[in-house]
Amino acid sequence: MLWERKFRPGDSAESCKALVEAWRDPELKVFVLRASEPSIPVRDTYESMFRWLGSPRAFAEDVRAGDRDHQRTGEIWMEVRYDPKFPDAYRHSANAQPLHTDGSYIPDYSNSTLLACVANAGDGGETTFLDLSDLVAIMEREEPDLLRRLRTVTVPHARSGDRRESRILEGEGADARVYWNYYCVDREADANARSLAEEFHSYLGSSPGVTDRTLPIKLGPGDGVLWKDDELLHGRNSFNATRTSERFIWKCAFDVGVFS
Repeated sequence: MLWERKFRPGDSAESCKALVEAWRDPELKVFVLRASEPSIPVRDTYESMFRWLGSPRAFAEDVRAGDRDHQRTGEIWMEVRYDPKFPDAYRHSANAQPLHTDGSYIPDYSNSTLLACVANAGDGGETTFLDLSDLVAIMEREEPDLLRRLRTVTVPHARSGDRRESRILEGEGADARVYWNYYCVDREADANARSLAEEFHSYLGSSPGVTDRTLPIKLGPGDGVLWKDDELLHGRNSFNATRTSERFIWKCAFDVGVFS
């Protein structure tokens, strides 16, 4: 599932082109770029790499812009930054973030998300990943009836003016895709969809198989990670922080290998 490579900020074309080539491998889902010089200007560095990586999308949100239905800013980058002023926003809290997909509620979401790390807390804060093929195999053993319902019940997701209606699991085998975020399930969803969402949320948080197969990746300053958003679930481990911005990551939706 994992591809990883070190890059030098002033000579990153080769690493970026290698990532785009590796993206075509269906077995690879998570792509990590490790900075050889951690004190780089993170946003400027990654923006300079876009010419070889692909195209960003303007799906950024900001908790300061309004409530959950009105947070779209029209910008490319958004902050994932520890700030105790916003304890109920995952982008700004130190809490563990449950497994989800970023494109659950956006019908035309990009093929990837990019995280570029400015700083990370010393204890915890890993980004976590679970390959969809592993999830399906686990559920075939542990919860086959729940797996069947994930493939048959339509669950609407909605946020910031976007809405997607689909099954949580679409397709099978190499064509399988996942669209899931417990906190973005449409508040107007019917009882059947809501019940399924509650059960799946509980399952992901309690399954021994899910815990065993979830991969934690710790980003350091200057590091970046991209992943195939609808082919896996991702989340975050909790972390200890006492200062604002002690964990600070820039995030954007990104189309790997798509050049405008």
